[in-house]
Amino acid sequence: MLPLYNILSLLALIVYFPCLIFKKGPEDKKTFIKERLGISSYTKADLWVHAVSVGEIIACLPFLKKLKKEFPSKKIVLSTTTYTGQKIARDRFPEADRIMYMPFDTGVCIRKAVKNLKPELFITAETELWPALFFTLHREESRIVILNGRISQASHRGYKKIRTIMRKVLAQVDYLAMQSEEDAARVIEIGADSERVGVMGNFKFDIEVAEGAADSWQTILKGNIFLAASTHRGEDEIILDAYELMTRKAVRTNQGGQGGEENSPSPELKLLIAPRHPERFDEVASGIAKRNLEFIRRTTIEGNGNPKLPGIILLDSIGELSGLFSLATVAFIGGSLVPTGGHNILEPAYWSKPILFGPHMDNFPIAQEFLSSGAALEVTGAEEIAQAVTDLLTDIARSREMGQKAKSIVDKNTGAVKKAIEIIRRYIGTA
Repeated sequence: MLPLYNILSLLALIVYFPCLIFKKGPEDKKTFIKERLGISSYTKADLWVHAVSVGEIIACLPFLKKLKKEFPSKKIVLSTTTYTGQKIARDRFPEADRIMYMPFDTGVCIRKAVKNLKPELFITAETELWPALFFTLHREESRIVILNGRISQASHRGYKKIRTIMRKVLAQVDYLAMQSEEDAARVIEIGADSERVGVMGNFKFDIEVAEGAADSWQTILKGNIFLAASTHRGEDEIILDAYELMTRKAVRTNQGGQGGEENSPSPELKLLIAPRHPERFDEVASGIAKRNLEFIRRTTIEGNGNPKLPGIILLDSIGELSGLFSLATVAFIGGSLVPTGGHNILEPAYWSKPILFGPHMDNFPIAQEFLSSGAALEVTGAEEIAQAVTDLLTDIARSREMGQKAKSIVDKNTGAVKKAIEIIRRYIGTA
């Protein structure tokens, strides 16, 4: 199985290689290419932790900090796949002995990294299953643990079709600590040994957040703030439609038109929109400009000396979103109006904020508990969003109650980091 996989994955890499060379990338693109091809220099590591991108890195931060604290003598290497994940890793986990890009999962790329790093334990987050990596690690007698594991419905259906192959891949793994009983059942169904599977909860409940927004530009964010977080293409337009509905209604009300002051948001309402992917910053800026709406890019605020901000702020920076939830009045979670599975609802919940999201929250089954307990509202379009935000801005008691319920869900589900550390102790020495 492995020789065929290595041939096919190498052919795929050869086809992809021109894109790798010419696509926009990090400033140090030479390092990125060398590490992705596995031709960098490597030295021995005790623990090798892999988290693909921004979401996984942020979720793993409390675990990573605890790991370094509990095992200070262990040399930790942290790998990511994406540019943005790499930046967050360097900014937020400087304690790592090395932060690098994960080589492509084909034998010719992965072999050198594994042989030279030769970790005592390899840890990967959220069920990243890489056949070449796992088999090579196993041959080098490195232990393998999956933490915070999750198998979505779509992945489950796909993996079941290749169950024979998945059984061999999963046999290389020493332990799979899954987020939920459902995830555990799914990974067993696709071939994992039930004796090597357990439930640990979700790292995302043990979130690490900035204690309030501290950057100087954030001190001028005043009044009601509608934070649209991690939006995707197709959602920005809906959010902007909702914003225009709210502000136009507020203006009409203040000018003596129909409606009452008690059920209209202030015309000073701020929309803070944060696209999920950095490559879309310019696209979203262009979309706002085409509507002739006044806005400012976050990267142009600092140092401009202007204490008054326009109605829309485009968050075109990386790593600031977590802290900004503390300033939000209402938070919308992106990736949920379009079928991409939704994003993290736990950061606004930590700050006791009322939460809105669309119908596509497949990646976060806990979203149903938020809805059933009254800690969040599901919305499907601009008019519903505008109405929900308006209601929450004018009904302070309801807004506060929703936020408190959201925080209680986070509080009762913490503890995954502690369980993860206990698992790690089984597989490594403490010297």
